[in-house]
Amino acid sequence: MKNLFFFALLFLSMNVLFGQEEEASSGGSLIADIMNVAPVTQEMDETTVEADTEYQAALEEQKSKVEELLSKHGDKFKEDVGEVIEKFNKVLEKGIEQDVVVEKRRVGTSVHALSMSLLKSKKSVMMEFNKQMTSSIRKLPRSLVMEKEKELKEIIKDYHLKFDEEYKANQDVIKSFKATEHLLKAQETTTDSEDQ
Repeated sequence: MKNLFFFALLFLSMNVLFGQEEEASSGGSLIADIMNVAPVTQEMDETTVEADTEYQAALEEQKSKVEELLSKHGDKFKEDVGEVIEKFNKVLEKGIEQDVVVEKRRVGTSVHALSMSLLKSKKSVMMEFNKQMTSSIRKLPRSLVMEKEKELKEIIKDYHLKFDEEYKANQDVIKSFKATEHLLKAQETTTDSEDQ
């Protein structure tokens, strides 16, 4: 009886041990080999292709509107800065040092404010673009939505990077303007001082 008991215990231990080795070799899952299905590339049906074509046309149309609006904002910014600099030049021509210093501060402040306003205006254009394109994306078949959302985010990100670079460049120009000595004092020649 003892032998039979030890034999049954040994048999069960070996069965459990070999069973665990089999599970470990298949990743611990009994259905891993069954669930290993190769991916298949989905072909777009006619409706999806048509919807994608319409979306691309809408995207290009919106992008051209964005470029037009951004160009208008840029031109307005240049015009406004030009007016500010024109006023500064008139004060500079008079040559009164205190007036030049005060006007120079005004120019720096005004151009900084105009630069901030330009950045805000451009970002507003992009928010409207995002709104329009998100609305268009919602109308697409589900198979295209994720791809088009990702594409839209990349487009907007690229524009925002350009805006930030332009803003930084404008700020560098303002700093350079402030650092420049615009009113130079005439140097008395040594001959004038020797005559006296």
